[in-house]
Amino acid sequence: MSNASGHPPITQLRALERQILWLSTYMIHNANHIRPNEDGLKVGGHQASSASLVTIMTALWFHVLKSGDRVAVKPHSGPVYHAIHYLLGNRTREALENYRSFGGIQSYPSRTKDDDDVDFSTGA
Repeated sequence: MSNASGHPPITQLRALERQILWLSTYMIHNANHIRPNEDGLKVGGHQASSASLVTIMTALWFHVLKSGDRVAVKPHSGPVYHAIHYLLGNRTREALENYRSFGGIQSYPSRTKDDDDVDFSTGA
């Protein structure tokens, strides 16, 4: 549902923000504590850095951006970026579950390694 401006109302944005925060945090938790890991090494992730961008990125993707706009995503907010694209239907659940695994989606969105529409590869 959208308002007269064509954008979702603030209550919907807040609900999306909560979903994105949960998904992005859980992706990192799953990678480090739930997914099978033969060598026992943590794969890391940046939950706090990622969480710091949830509100801004939610507003951008669901309220501000127009067709043709380009965004350089902060590398540590990659999980938020992937969670947003999951909610937009551009990522599968399996992709989120394979975050930071061999052949899985990248911790830093990459134009060459991810299969969605990353505008700029800004990470290492």
